[in-house]
Amino acid sequence: MEQRSVDLQQLSKASKKKRNFIVFICMLIQAIPYCIAMNLQSQMQTPVSQSGVVSEVGFTLLYLSGTIPVLFNPMITGIYDKFKIKYIYIVGLVIAGLSFASYGLAQNSLMFNVSAFFTQVGTILFTGLSLPVMMARWFPGEGRGTALGIALAGGSLGNVFLQPIVVNLLDNVGWRQTYIYLGIAMIVIGVPLALAFVRFPKQEELVVEEGSKKGEVKATRQAFEGLSDKENNKNGIFWMFCLGSLLLCFAVVGVSTQAIPVLVTKGFTTIQLGIAGSVFGVSCLVGNVAGGKLFDKLGSFMPMVLSGVATIASLAIMAFMPEGSAIGFLVPVLAGLTIYTITSGPAFMPSDVFGTKDGTIKMAKVGMFYALGSSISALLFAVLSGKLGLQTTCIAFIVIGVVGYALNLIAQIKSKKMFARK
Repeated sequence: MEQRSVDLQQLSKASKKKRNFIVFICMLIQAIPYCIAMNLQSQMQTPVSQSGVVSEVGFTLLYLSGTIPVLFNPMITGIYDKFKIKYIYIVGLVIAGLSFASYGLAQNSLMFNVSAFFTQVGTILFTGLSLPVMMARWFPGEGRGTALGIALAGGSLGNVFLQPIVVNLLDNVGWRQTYIYLGIAMIVIGVPLALAFVRFPKQEELVVEEGSKKGEVKATRQAFEGLSDKENNKNGIFWMFCLGSLLLCFAVVGVSTQAIPVLVTKGFTTIQLGIAGSVFGVSCLVGNVAGGKLFDKLGSFMPMVLSGVATIASLAIMAFMPEGSAIGFLVPVLAGLTIYTITSGPAFMPSDVFGTKDGTIKMAKVGMFYALGSSISALLFAVLSGKLGLQTTCIAFIVIGVVGYALNLIAQIKSKKMFARK
């Protein structure tokens, strides 16, 4: 009996090392291929629009075009039962890399939007759906939120070293060659990582931890199956949750994308803006990791309450802060610390709130609403602030955010009561 206990402990340690290594590999893929695909377009906007190939307004439409593939997420989920995750990753990386490189060949707005569409298709296959599915398989019990947060933090880490590289490439080879080089880098770096390391765990590699320390009696949150996808489609609480997610995304993404532009209008100097940008990057890194841990330890409700308070506070500061006031630095801090709302949140919450049964499809449907809110938010904020002024726009986004968070939280409470009766 004692020998069996020792064997189980050794197996558990080996399993921990393997799954922690998988998280590290996923973080690398987020840091380079994902960061290239999703985080560097802001650096490209000015040189591309100045070239006359695409206007500034036309360039911002890329974010909307890139959202369209997300609408097909529920139909894509079936591939995880038919193909190895390794090959799904590889196909996604190749599609995204070639599509990103094709920006460098684009001659008009239509070609740019086609490139954006297929870049997003590839990104869905190696991150949008695949990363949460991977983490759910390797972390079936405690730790899924933390693992997601650490892996997603790779995107923030990638910004640290990729942003200066992009600036240097733009200065030396121009935007067309920069797109092509970065697209090739996505494939050259991402495909070998996926080919060598990405996989689902074997049955013997899954060890359920009953306590992190000897004699520990701390209760863990219990997972539950919930409704099937077909049953869930008739569940009004689920759609309330989705609508809330859409609306809260307007507020969250509005803050994260408009924080620096608003600080410019509030009289921040170039040095202050540089500091604010760095603060935002560090806060995003902390927010991704800490947010994942919050989801693991507290479930979905309290992290979303904290997110709501921080987001509303940020919008209020943006609306009413005095010119050049140091209180403006709180906006990038709060925006970064609550970044988990739109990174780990849509991957973790659907199965946590509505059950693990058909969890991938639930995640895909919730993700559609997150994506729609995220894609429209920045454009809506810019249009409204131009017509109504910054203060009125911020107040409008506060109202939208309050309604969104309220719907999200009420849906969580109702769902908990519904499944508690079953």
